[in-house]
Amino acid sequence: MKRFEADKQSVSTDHCDYVDGMPSAEAVLNNLKTEFGVRTNRELSDVLEVRANTISTWKKRNSLDYARLIGIGKKYGMDLNRIFLNNIASPQHNDIIAVPRELQYQYVTRRRENAFLETLPRYRFPFRYSENARAFQMADATHSFNFRGVSYVIGEPDLIEKELQYGETYVIVSEKRGLFIGRVEQQQGSRNMINVITRDNEMMKNSIGMDRSEIMERWKVTNMIFQDLIG
Repeated sequence: MKRFEADKQSVSTDHCDYVDGMPSAEAVLNNLKTEFGVRTNRELSDVLEVRANTISTWKKRNSLDYARLIGIGKKYGMDLNRIFLNNIASPQHNDIIAVPRELQYQYVTRRRENAFLETLPRYRFPFRYSENARAFQMADATHSFNFRGVSYVIGEPDLIEKELQYGETYVIVSEKRGLFIGRVEQQQGSRNMINVITRDNEMMKNSIGMDRSEIMERWKVTNMIFQDLIG
């Protein structure tokens, strides 16, 4: 069984607010201001190459253009974990199952097979999570920014019977459609249909629609971590 221990990273939490364990959009933007040494939204918008009102929109919606932010971070040689990671702590002793991209199709159909789960790598991360947490590799939507790293979300198991918290990020498993990581929103005019927004930026938006009854497993995302493969 493969094992990987993520390097411990420090992260600034000054002025940070968290939404169910995830840094809010405002917290991430404050971290960026600190890293770039700017104070106003207009100054930050110049660095990020977006309109000034875009910053306000991100805060209001608690949603970010992660592809752009990751690309800007790599452009300036920043530690992405200092921007996005929260709840930093000494590494825990328990490893958790990690599902890489190339095995997520198999995971959808074989997630209940212990023999299959035993073949998956196990990672240890430098922040708090439960022993039942699971890590899922995110698709690299940032190739246009020359980011060749590996990024994972860490999810805590979420009971199907519970109400979805719209606007929050989940790992959604549907045997009919596959595995998706993204922000969940309710479709307008429908009580049962949802959209999983897997890419949400100004240039391109990708959304997967499905009936809530299709969801066979879901994980509430509480953290993200980035491992740079460039060195």
